[in-house]
Amino acid sequence: MTVLLSDGPLPTAGLPVSEADYFSLGPTGSRVELWDGSLHSCPRETPRHQLIVGALAVALRAGRADMNILYSVAVRLDPGRIAVPDLIVTGPIDLDSMVVEAPEVKLVCEVVSAGSAAVDRAMKMYCYAAAGIPWYLLAEQEYNALYSYVLTEGVYVQDSVMHLGGVVGVNLD
Repeated sequence: MTVLLSDGPLPTAGLPVSEADYFSLGPTGSRVELWDGSLHSCPRETPRHQLIVGALAVALRAGRADMNILYSVAVRLDPGRIAVPDLIVTGPIDLDSMVVEAPEVKLVCEVVSAGSAAVDRAMKMYCYAAAGIPWYLLAEQEYNALYSYVLTEGVYVQDSVMHLGGVVGVNLD
């Protein structure tokens, strides 16, 4: 299956993709990440996924005006390695930059879905730790659980787990 990532020019087929190529794509119809010279397109989020991310953002923001809580923004983990996490928490940053540098990220969060489970639980966890991001939250939809990991000596160690009752709605009628 072919996926159109952009209306602009795409990098030459078969050649590694550079960061300049990545940024030249501009806005795309899906979340596109750069991993070691290859583009990876992530599927659009479901409404449930978006509700989980929104609820986490509200909980994380509570009483903390000194934090930026951002959704689906590019984070440079290393040169040539740009992830687009579901949610990040930063202190003050350049809000007009196309990418947030990993040292500016205090917490990164991924909401696990069927198509992202292996990547979120293993590859991204490893890469976020290698980039030095202090906290990793992993929201497991299948298990209704939120796992928090703290960076300890270069690896994430589970700090806590919270079992959730499910997504709650509000009747506006």
